Amino acid sequence: MKIAMMTRWNVPSGQSAHAEPIGRAWLEMGHKLKVFAPSGMDLTLIYQQDEPFVSRCYMQDIWGERDRSDFFFNPQPFLDEDYEIFLVEMASIMPMPELLSIFPQIKKKAKTVHVVHETGLPEDHNWYKFDWDSIVCFDERYKEFLGKAFPREKIAIIPFPCHPPAHGDKRAARRLLGLPLDKKIVFAYGADSVYFHVELFPVMEKLSKDYPVLFLLLSHHTQTVVPELKCMPEFFLLRDEMPADDRLYTYLHASDAYIYYGRMSIDGVGVSSCVTTCLGAGRPVLVPGYCNFFDLSGKEVIKYGDFQDLEQKLRGMFGGVESYRENLAAADGYAVRNSSEKVASQFIRLFEKLKGERGTRQLKQKSL
Repeated sequence: MKIAMMTRWNVPSGQSAHAEPIGRAWLEMGHKLKVFAPSGMDLTLIYQQDEPFVSRCYMQDIWGERDRSDFFFNPQPFLDEDYEIFLVEMASIMPMPELLSIFPQIKKKAKTVHVVHETGLPEDHNWYKFDWDSIVCFDERYKEFLGKAFPREKIAIIPFPCHPPAHGDKRAARRLLGLPLDKKIVFAYGADSVYFHVELFPVMEKLSKDYPVLFLLLSHHTQTVVPELKCMPEFFLLRDEMPADDRLYTYLHASDAYIYYGRMSIDGVGVSSCVTTCLGAGRPVLVPGYCNFFDLSGKEVIKYGDFQDLEQKLRGMFGGVESYRENLAAADGYAVRNSSEKVASQFIRLFEKLKGERGTRQLKQKSL
C-alpha cells in the first residue's frame, strides 16, 4: 500500500511520537511511505537526519496565526507523489487554507484520514471544511466531542502507539550516559518541561536529605532557563537534549523512576505521548492524578496527588520496586497491547476498508 503522511517528523512532539512508530512499522510490513513534514522552526529541533522518503515542503501554521508574508507551502509534492492513502496528523497546526485549495485533487487519487490530536473542537472554521473519508481518534472521550461535528460512522478509535517493552541494565546505562552509579535518579523530559519541573525542587530537596538523589531533566530550552535558575541545586542535572527513542530508553534504564509533571487538567481531553512512549522501559511511571491526560489509565501508571504524596511514593520506590511490580507488569501489558506494530496494523485494516468502499462505489457507478 502507498501511504502519504502530512506530519511533524524526527522532532520532539506528540505528532511525531504518533507518526514515526506507525510509519516505520508500515515500512517493515512492506508498504511504501512518503512523509510531508514542516520546515521552519522544526529544522532546529531535528534529532536525527531525515530519511529519503521525507520531504519538508511547508511551514506549520498553528491555528492560522502565521504571517502569510513569509509563508512557505509547496503543493507539488502533494500533487506529484504517487499514493493511495493521505493521512494528516493534527490538521489545526497545518497550513489549512493552502491544503484546502488542493484537497479536491488529493481526494481524486487517495482516501483521506485525519488523526485528531486536538483536545476539543477548534474555532477555526477551516477545520470543518475538510471532507475526510475517516477521522481517527485515541479513545471514546475524543469520539464524544468529535461526534458533534462529524458523522459518527466516519470516526474510528485507534489507540496511541507505545514503544514495545525493552528493559535494560541500570548500571550499564549510567556508564554509557556518564551518570553517577550511586544515586537515586528521578528522570523527566519534555520540550517545555524545565519551566514546570522547577516546581518539584522542594520535593527533591526533602528527599536529598535522606537519599543521594539526582533529579535528571532533558530539555531543549536550557539556554533560556539556566540564567533564570541562577544557582542550580546539587541534586539537579539539566541536559540540553531531546533524544530519539533508543537513547531515550537508555536514559529511562539509567533511572529509578520516570515522572510526568507540568500539565494540569485541560479544557477537553488529552493523551500524553511522553508517557505512552516510556511505559515499556521497566521503570515506575508517576503521573499527576489531577491531569485528565490519564483519565483512562489503570495500574500501568502510578498516580500521585499533592507534592507530599509524590514524595512518599518516591520514598517507597527508593526502598525497592517490589511493591510496584504489579504496576510494571501492567505497563508492559499495555505497551504490548498497543505496540506500534499492532496500531499500524489497525490503520492498515482501516485503509483497506476505505479502499474497499471506494471500489464498491466505482463498481456501482459502472453498473449504472
